[in-house]
Amino acid sequence: MVQGGNFITSRTALEAIGGFNTAISFYGEDTDIARRLNDVGEVRFTFSLKMFSSARRLKSEGILTMAARYSINYLWTTFLHRPFTNTYVDIREPLTPTPQPES
Repeated sequence: MVQGGNFITSRTALEAIGGFNTAISFYGEDTDIARRLNDVGEVRFTFSLKMFSSARRLKSEGILTMAARYSINYLWTTFLHRPFTNTYVDIREPLTPTPQPES
């Protein structure tokens, strides 16, 4: 298992699998890289590489929709070697303007 934003691999392992699959735009890219890396060496999981991330997608889509979408894409990528979902919505929160000092 590889979580997209936080994994470590060697250059030789990445080269051995042909690098990242750039045909996958969002869902399943982490599953794909882990599945292919497993063919050239051991893939290990650890809780010591924690990464804090935004909950924007969770807030926007809700837990059931998000869990279903990630689960189907995990399974599709694991067994069919391609994600089920080919598009995604870029969810960004509006920037808050920085208050300017009065002159």
